[in-house]
Amino acid sequence: MSPTALNAAQAALARAKAQKISKQYQETQTLTTSPGHLVVMLYEGSQRYLKQARIAIYAKNIEEAHVNIRRAQDIFAELDATLDMNAGDVSERLRQIYAYIMRRLLDANIQKSADILDELLPYIESLTDAWKYAIQSVEGAGVSGVSNGVAITMRR
Repeated sequence: MSPTALNAAQAALARAKAQKISKQYQETQTLTTSPGHLVVMLYEGSQRYLKQARIAIYAKNIEEAHVNIRRAQDIFAELDATLDMNAGDVSERLRQIYAYIMRRLLDANIQKSADILDELLPYIESLTDAWKYAIQSVEGAGVSGVSNGVAITMRR
């Protein structure tokens, strides 16, 4: 094997090992994170995917835009599916917000519209900030999972 081929093989092996370690870290982080923090992580992930989709739309990379918008759609479908509808009015309002976001993401994906993504990103940022505030309130009160009657739970 030539030195160049050997170097390329070693680099590929190192990348594969780093990806495996990263995946294991993410899985551990997901398993050990509170439900409220998981929601924040999902919102932040959706924002990241939508920003990548926006860049792809401007670059005319239709496939990459589609993949990233679908990832965001999957996140909101999961958030919707795991809502605890026994938690009160907040759950119903979140269901309505998620339905709206999913409808607009479908529109954005069909039209490959960065404008629709630009419309949604501030809403998702507001949701992220609201959950961060709720988590801080719960943690600050020393109460596990409930703040002012709002449960921070995810149904599995």
